[in-house]
Amino acid sequence: MFICYCQPCAFDRLYLTVVEYHCYRRYFVMRIQKTHKRYVSSVVAGLMVTAITLTGFSYNDKTVTVMADGAAHTVKTHLNSNEGIVRNAGIKLNPKDKVISDSNSVQEGTTLTVVRAFPVSVTVDGKTRTVYTTQTTAEELANELGFKAPNYTTAANGTIQSGSTVNIVRVTSRAVNTVDQEIPVQVIREKDDTMAIGEEEVVQVGQPGTERVQVETLYNNGNVIKTNELSKSVMTNMVPTIIKEGTREVTTSRNVADRASRSIVMEASAYLAGDGDGLGITATGVPAVRGIVAVDPDVIPLGTRLFIPGYGEAVAADTGGAIIGNRIDLVMDSYGEAMDFGRRDVTVYVLD
Repeated sequence: MFICYCQPCAFDRLYLTVVEYHCYRRYFVMRIQKTHKRYVSSVVAGLMVTAITLTGFSYNDKTVTVMADGAAHTVKTHLNSNEGIVRNAGIKLNPKDKVISDSNSVQEGTTLTVVRAFPVSVTVDGKTRTVYTTQTTAEELANELGFKAPNYTTAANGTIQSGSTVNIVRVTSRAVNTVDQEIPVQVIREKDDTMAIGEEEVVQVGQPGTERVQVETLYNNGNVIKTNELSKSVMTNMVPTIIKEGTREVTTSRNVADRASRSIVMEASAYLAGDGDGLGITATGVPAVRGIVAVDPDVIPLGTRLFIPGYGEAVAADTGGAIIGNRIDLVMDSYGEAMDFGRRDVTVYVLD
């Protein structure tokens, strides 16, 4: 191999210069192309982010109902803040107003309810001021204002509303006592369709019970503020009084006329279950008891329901050799009752 150690000639230097020029030119062209690609990529990425954001807002739109001041407002929103949605619906919120949602998060169909704060007069340690609140009880308001048990209590329990007065008292001492007290007898009324309307029957006589109650008494400088029931346990169970009351409509001659299909004037007599063969079984095979009557089947078909003034409702379920035509024989409970009834003309009302 021939190696030349001589100084480069002018031609050689020119050749190197041309080569270097082309190398630098190619380098700068590549840098410009890379920069252009990076710029175009950034622009495209920005446009994609904008499109996705706008599409996301549109996709996340939810229909929400806002209830405020007795009116319903339906809004379409992409917001997730309850207060923001209410304000976006054009509803003004006062500092102490509350927005209640019927769901854990805002979603399609969510209902937001604006609860307006109302004024309450509050007295603490002799100083009175007016506050606005959405709380519904005196105890909740005291807690909201920072006057909490066991150091403070309200002089009275109960609900509050606009214009209420709440007295919050400092508790200086307390006492806990256990007392036994009576559980009043409860009266239970049961309907009974076998008894006539207006009739009642006591089927169980009640007995009071006893319960042991733990009571806390709160004081302010020796003066009783109020007492609270801490616990309660039953010592003896209360036995309720149970009364049956009739629901059966009583048929009388006054109201039976509208229900009866027809009426027949008949000669009535009375008999006992043991009369005749002494077996007490009727012609239809049912026992002869009060409410069963003997008739002529050609006049009143067997099985017909009847009403007889002075006797009551009955069923035609028996016959008799002497019961022909407009005659009727009534089963009685006793010989004395049968003798008292005797023989008389009655108006028989046919109910079927």
